[in-house]
Amino acid sequence: MNFDASLVDTDDIKLSANINYLAEQGLISIRNRTSDDPYSFLDNMRATVQGIDFLQHDGGLSAILNVQTIKFHREAVVVLEDLIALSGLSEHDKETARSKLSGMTTDVLKTIVQTVTSTGVSLLIK
Repeated sequence: MNFDASLVDTDDIKLSANINYLAEQGLISIRNRTSDDPYSFLDNMRATVQGIDFLQHDGGLSAILNVQTIKFHREAVVVLEDLIALSGLSEHDKETARSKLSGMTTDVLKTIVQTVTSTGVSLLIK
């Protein structure tokens, strides 16, 4: 395998700093050294699950298993009200939409936001 010359010509200090950085980010783990050889840590290094997922470029299982929860705040209604205001609806229809919006439960609003977001993303990828 051919490596970029800038990667091969790295001094020990820079190499140590990069290895420590990867370990601190949780991408590699290093077991305790059992030798006086300063390079023995190389035998005790391994990629973590997060490190392998990072190298896969698709997030691997972490992307599937680490579901993120997005909290929906009632203040997000302001965004929907702005969208209504910017729409081409008549003033009467805008007022009707704002009125219905103010009476909706958080669950209904969440469903609406998810639908609007899905529709928007679908339009982006067409």
